[in-house]
Amino acid sequence: MNSRWTPLLLVFLVGLHLPKAFTLLYLLYAVLFWQTRNAPLVAPRRVWPLLALAVFSVGYTWTSLHYGLWSLQGRDLLDLISMLALPIGGVWLGARLAQCWTPRQLSWIWLAYGLGALAYVWLVLLLGRDALSSSLLEIWSQHRDLSIAVPWGQQGVMNVRSVEQNASFAVAWMFPGLWLRLRKEQSRLAQLMVGAGLLGLLAVLAFHGRIGLLVGLLSLLPLAWVATSERQAAHQSLKLSLLALSGLGGFLLLSLVSLLWGRGDITSRLLARVYDERLDRFLAFLTHIPDTLWGGQRLSLEYFEQQRQVWVGFDASAGDLLHNVPFDLVVRAGLIPAIALLLAVVPLLCRSLRQLGQLLRDPASRGHALISAGFLIVLTVQWLFQPLIYADGLLFYFGFFGLGALAFSPAVLPPLDRES
Repeated sequence: MNSRWTPLLLVFLVGLHLPKAFTLLYLLYAVLFWQTRNAPLVAPRRVWPLLALAVFSVGYTWTSLHYGLWSLQGRDLLDLISMLALPIGGVWLGARLAQCWTPRQLSWIWLAYGLGALAYVWLVLLLGRDALSSSLLEIWSQHRDLSIAVPWGQQGVMNVRSVEQNASFAVAWMFPGLWLRLRKEQSRLAQLMVGAGLLGLLAVLAFHGRIGLLVGLLSLLPLAWVATSERQAAHQSLKLSLLALSGLGGFLLLSLVSLLWGRGDITSRLLARVYDERLDRFLAFLTHIPDTLWGGQRLSLEYFEQQRQVWVGFDASAGDLLHNVPFDLVVRAGLIPAIALLLAVVPLLCRSLRQLGQLLRDPASRGHALISAGFLIVLTVQWLFQPLIYADGLLFYFGFFGLGALAFSPAVLPPLDRES
């Protein structure tokens, strides 16, 4: 048991974004490599995505060096090593750990990272908004800051969106935790999920965030899956899921109608809350893919932003980002590394979803499967709505480890774990 506490502590500290967090991540991988040294080998035919990941890592690195976006010295050299080592190493180590740890034990890794990230968010809120010297109500006052002071790190301030993303894990646990409480299943775990989820939601609201709210809505999907897969009607969870999904669909429909037929005062405010300018940027990028097949951050275009009704310029050479991992990858490194990454990630994602689907059907594993599902939801949302290697890159690289572990974890719990 003690051998498992060391990785969990390291994961918590990585999620806390302590100074030298990347060193801690490498240390975590070294510890896991040693602990899984006697693990059975994964069949080569099952780890073929590693070949696609190798093409991605080498292609991204070579393109970045070729265009002068990186150099073989200083911080760039460290980034280069991370790009070559961490995606492949993360998936491989995750697959090996899944041969040694049960799905229940693996879920504590995602829980440890999420709790560390939640603690980091609240430290930033309390210190960055100076709530300790005034009032906790200062946290929820109408701040629209683009950046906020952070307690540690090379930069004294960070973009608020880079900080906010760390609360998404806890938000992804809130509805599943409430659902477990209503069913009187795994009550202690449910209490932890609900408590952390409420703290995460408060942090997202303090930052006026939208991604965290989207994660909260998507966390209802695993509950809907359980409700529809059970023969006994789970009316409460099904109604909750359908209500949230219909509400989201109604918001999107109203936004579309407002765009097409004009906006009144109420609909314009609703649209400002729901509609995201990334959609306009994505559509413009898709029509300009031929201009950036080989990367190099040379893409420059103009697109019409529907919400503000203005033309906006996009210039990758000036540091503009599309806020989508595959799209930003195309702009920086070209189409080949982007396709290679998707060829690796999509099969692993599909396999992870199949494994989680089996675990969610089993009451003995359901609570821990919901934690794992929340981790996967956050990763997916981050890839779709955050820039390449978002924030400090920790979650981007750690996500490969998580994907490897989820994709290769057993689909059922062993008998010994059911008794624990």
